[in-house]
Amino acid sequence: MARHNGCKATAGLDPAGIDWREMLEKTTDLARIRARKVVFLLDEQNLSITAKKLGYTVKYDQLARRIRDNTKKAELRIFIASDPRSQAKAKRLKMLGYKVHVKNIRHKLLPNGEQRRDCNIDNIFAFWAGYCTQRNGHDVFVLGSGDYGLSGELSQAMHSLLGKRAAEVMTLSLPGSTAQDLDASRNKSISANLEIGLDLLSPLAC
Repeated sequence: MARHNGCKATAGLDPAGIDWREMLEKTTDLARIRARKVVFLLDEQNLSITAKKLGYTVKYDQLARRIRDNTKKAELRIFIASDPRSQAKAKRLKMLGYKVHVKNIRHKLLPNGEQRRDCNIDNIFAFWAGYCTQRNGHDVFVLGSGDYGLSGELSQAMHSLLGKRAAEVMTLSLPGSTAQDLDASRNKSISANLEIGLDLLSPLAC
């Protein structure tokens, strides 16, 4: 069993309720996408925040490479929230081969005078999930979002849209962070849960 690096958590459960003792040495279930035509939809903010809580960062360069090595055709779409004055993250991800969808961070002034930071990418994530599902040419759709409510509703909608097409909906997350509602053994809309292991994570500096 892999061990947490010790920088961010000292007990079995982190503040988000994720059991880091379930961290895997190697990313799992990639055999399910081998030689298949796959669309990945990745919520960078949720994946990165979950990894950070566990004391790690996601190696997005190696993730892209591993996906391409295990698929016949891969379309990598990643959704980020970014300050409109800085395009560094978007440029870096584009160089790695991702199709980047950017939500410009805005600060909304509430009626009570408070400011709220708007960086939620759920709407554009849902739009592109629907768009990709309607297109022919892919037989696996992978939802990589830490938002179990969004992923749960999208998986059901996508499963319905796919109808009789020989296509599957899967999820991608970190071990221990897959909600019970998204467990492929319980959710008929989801055929598999891919999990990122330590081979695609880098420890944060303590």
